[in-house]
Amino acid sequence: MAEWHFYASGPDKANEKKLWTTGTDAEKKLITDKIQTALAWQQQTGIPTWVGAWMPGNYNKGNTYSVEEQTVFAGFMTKALSDAGIPFAVNADTKYYNAEENT
Repeated sequence: MAEWHFYASGPDKANEKKLWTTGTDAEKKLITDKIQTALAWQQQTGIPTWVGAWMPGNYNKGNTYSVEEQTVFAGFMTKALSDAGIPFAVNADTKYYNAEENT
């Protein structure tokens, strides 16, 4: 199984590679383009893929996102990954992805 990392240190209000302010179409496209890259790679290689280590705020840089902003980002990220059928990390030591059971 391959693990993809994008938004591993959260979104950023200034970094064009992981820009997220209000969830504009362009900002959403940054996410969906990354998801499409992962899906294309998975289809080409036949290796299952998942996305790990993403977070809804930029906690490593002082967390400049409000709870509401984080909720909007996380809601979109969760829906986009779920719609694509890509599992993703839950940041808790009691949850994990089981590749054999696809759960």
